[in-house]
Amino acid sequence: MITIFLTIYQWTFAVLASIVLFPIALLLFIFTSPFDRKKVILHRFTCFWGALPILIQPLWKVTWEGKEYLNKNQAYVIVSNHQALLDILIIYSLFKHFKWVAKSSLLKVPLLGWNMAFNGYIIVKRTDAKSQIKMMKSAEKVLKSGSSIMIFPEGTRSTDGKIGRFKRGAFILSEIADVPVIPIALFNVDKAMKKNSLWLNKATDMRAKIFPPVNPKDFSSTKEMSAAVKNIIANQLEEWEQS
Repeated sequence: MITIFLTIYQWTFAVLASIVLFPIALLLFIFTSPFDRKKVILHRFTCFWGALPILIQPLWKVTWEGKEYLNKNQAYVIVSNHQALLDILIIYSLFKHFKWVAKSSLLKVPLLGWNMAFNGYIIVKRTDAKSQIKMMKSAEKVLKSGSSIMIFPEGTRSTDGKIGRFKRGAFILSEIADVPVIPIALFNVDKAMKKNSLWLNKATDMRAKIFPPVNPKDFSSTKEMSAAVKNIIANQLEEWEQS
């Protein structure tokens, strides 16, 4: 019964917060765009918006490790395993400036999707080759301008919490733009809310760990780099599972 009540509470809060916060995001977009080309201020506000549902939910606790590895003056390709919808909110709670690489269908979500467009996030149609090429060019431009990008290299959420196959796009971008990759491991997020479900499960202690930057120059190919980063995250998930 408590999870039903807290689920209703969570989604009611999310809807009301979006209605209240979207006009502020719109005003920030209008008034800061002339001098804040990278949308740093708007993204900062969006991080607050994204992290808020976690902060107000008594069932959820997120423990972060490794934040010291993030240099605010360095652009990165940030990658993470993808367990659930909540991954997005957890990543927002980093308050690191970045641009999401996100699927185009998210733009159709009222208020939230519109705010994504305001932020200049990089949109891609997964099944459209031209869109993927455009995404790569846009992401490269963003990285060379000094902003980070955030990608889920699995491309979609895991159905069982296990890490899936990594696509190489993120690592190709790292090599082309000559910026490091920051791996992030997320754990137990699927226990809080499973894929394709809006219901909260139970009280959940979620964990997130940032690893030291991985330099593309240390690898002979993007395939090798992709495998190394996946192993870093997979090994951490295995360690958490056994603890």
